[in-house]
Amino acid sequence: MRKSRFLKLSFLIVFSLALRAGFAQDYTRWGLPGGAKARLGKGAISGNIAYSPDGRRLAVATNIGIWLYDASTYAETNLIARHTSRAYSVAFSHDSSLLAVGYYDSLRLWDGGTGKHERTLEGHVGRVHCVAFSSDGITLASGGRDKTIRLWDARAGVSLHTLEGHTDDVRSVAFSPDGITLASGSDDDTIRLWDVRTGEAIHTLGEASRWGGYMAAFSPDGLTLAGARDSSGAGEPSPPGEIKLWDTRTWEHVQTLQGHKATVGCVAFSSDGNALASGGGWYDDTVRLWDTRTWTQTHTLVGSSRWIESVAFSPDGLTLASASDHDDTVRLWDARTGEHLHTLEGHADYPRAFAYLPDGPVHVTGRIDNSIHLWDAHSGTHRRAIVGNIGWVGGRVALTPDGLTLACGSRDLMIRLWDTRSGELIEILNGHKASVGAIAFSPDGFTLASGGGDKLVRLWDVQSGKQLYSVREHTDGVSSVAFSPDGVTLASGGASDDKTIRLWDVRTGRQLHILEGHSASVSSVVFSPDRNTLASAGGYRDDTILLWDARTGEHLATLAGHTASVDCVAFSPHGSTLASGSYDRTVRLWDVFTGEHLQTFEGHMGSVRFVTFSPDGTTLVSGSGDGTTLLWDVRRLTTWGEIKRLEIVGGTRQSVELSLPAVPIIPMETALFPNYPNPFNPETWIPYQLRKPADVTLTILNMTGQIVRTLEMGHQFPGVYRSRDRAAYWDGRNQQGEMVVNGVYFCTLIADGFSATGKMLIGK
Repeated sequence: MRKSRFLKLSFLIVFSLALRAGFAQDYTRWGLPGGAKARLGKGAISGNIAYSPDGRRLAVATNIGIWLYDASTYAETNLIARHTSRAYSVAFSHDSSLLAVGYYDSLRLWDGGTGKHERTLEGHVGRVHCVAFSSDGITLASGGRDKTIRLWDARAGVSLHTLEGHTDDVRSVAFSPDGITLASGSDDDTIRLWDVRTGEAIHTLGEASRWGGYMAAFSPDGLTLAGARDSSGAGEPSPPGEIKLWDTRTWEHVQTLQGHKATVGCVAFSSDGNALASGGGWYDDTVRLWDTRTWTQTHTLVGSSRWIESVAFSPDGLTLASASDHDDTVRLWDARTGEHLHTLEGHADYPRAFAYLPDGPVHVTGRIDNSIHLWDAHSGTHRRAIVGNIGWVGGRVALTPDGLTLACGSRDLMIRLWDTRSGELIEILNGHKASVGAIAFSPDGFTLASGGGDKLVRLWDVQSGKQLYSVREHTDGVSSVAFSPDGVTLASGGASDDKTIRLWDVRTGRQLHILEGHSASVSSVVFSPDRNTLASAGGYRDDTILLWDARTGEHLATLAGHTASVDCVAFSPHGSTLASGSYDRTVRLWDVFTGEHLQTFEGHMGSVRFVTFSPDGTTLVSGSGDGTTLLWDVRRLTTWGEIKRLEIVGGTRQSVELSLPAVPIIPMETALFPNYPNPFNPETWIPYQLRKPADVTLTILNMTGQIVRTLEMGHQFPGVYRSRDRAAYWDGRNQQGEMVVNGVYFCTLIADGFSATGKMLIGK
């Protein structure tokens, strides 16, 4: 177990981005909502994929819009974003010039090349699950949650017919090659056939079943209709999957293809009609290829993690694309051999947290397979995958201040500690009797706090993995925990039947205060940088943020404005601004001292799961269930020029303006941070920050207390000295210029009466 930890480093998971030289891909700035300056992640897959008939582009429907890729190079070419609704379906016109996209509230047509909006077709109520163009591009069909199919004149943008008869959501629409017949598949477990010219019903296929509906596709010669039975809403293992085939001349059932372990989510014919692809639904993670001349299976393609949402052949039939909305991956396969060719990156990762670490900012993401991934947030390069028996983490992750240890709470009652450099499992903390709903490291990284559904708050020694103690005063599960910046106090928030915040003395476990005021679960708690204020977020049916005096437990203010539960809160580095993220998909900024609402940021298409400020306070980072993380420019709202301080004047809480220079940043306190790298050999950097001007000296001592090296930094101004060009540098040599031996050393920072000491390790 690693032993190196340093004092005086806030646990607050933050991400520093001045957006220097930018990110690895230009697409991080495509289609941004107002106020955002970059996006990480491309959004979770929310609909189907489609090749353009000219074979040049591949479209992917996601939570944030339609991503277009070059079909030969797999490079991103465009993002068609709409910031009020996710995309549920996509289809190209016959000449690739138009793109039809189904949203929650409308059907829209876009220029297939430029992404320019052409027109909006209104009429559906609710999600538009499926869209398809006729082979001549004249007619457009759409099906939705309102159980109807609508036919449109794609050129004029007018409605031709509304087809009614299904009794549940319409999941697929497909034109026959001659454009005369339309097939529609529904969750009512039928496929219905319609005369496109008159809108009249022709025939109904299928049979009553509790296992869901059909997805339909015509063969290129129009003689066969394939229907794949999915398991929408089944919620349990379903019978072996079936693909039914009908003769379109007689509508007689001619054959059933079996092979999938469970339901089949989608089917598609190749352009020459010689191959049929099928994608597995729940409890089946395969794509299967069938020879249509013999109706025998030729290949089983394995790689996705359950529920293949869509399959599509390239127009030349050489490539097959498959999309899984369960692990949010798009995979490309050789349609002849079944060989995996490529995976489109960026859709698979669920944002868990950001961390600004001594060696740079880190983006922490997770996947449905319960793997955790660490990325360099500047370059976008993948640092480390943590895989294995992680358990369902559900968003509960925490990093030590030095970034060397990652903690994952889980529904399997365990907390796992991982080495972020090697990806190896360090320790399993076992003690909770119910799922672990909250975890947090202390500022020095020595202690981990956890809260569970067993109503207990537990504190753990990170080095030994042993439990220090547990406290049980909450009357329901513990949904949030946070340490004060000095590590002296712990705050814990209770779930729905508790609704309280409790403050604890970390050293003794003694309860200090009970804070009551929320009407539902307390989803997030956080201390201000000066330790004096606590902010708490209300969960389901509460929707408020409460501010408290952390010393006395007095309720100070209520911040109202969100229209759904508030999932996360974060203070700016100076504590004058509070950010909040909500299930209403918005991020809001508040003036801590007046309670004034400053700004609302809109653009996420899922609930906002975390918010955090960069260390310089100019960037706000928000991560969402839509699979993206957005970076917002908040310089205008959190400037350093006018900082507010709370003072009690005549017994009244008042805000006082302080005039401070904008550069350099003035920290709230002098502090010594962990050196990096650590362990090291032969050199390391020692970061720190100064609250006021001081003569700075750093003294290196060995285990016996003897001075090994003195680093005289001279007289320095207030500011943050973290980067390699500002931090103290030690080359691992003593005063005589000799390399010191391996082992543990201590570094003491002395600055204008301030003193702090931390450990360092020189290893091989």
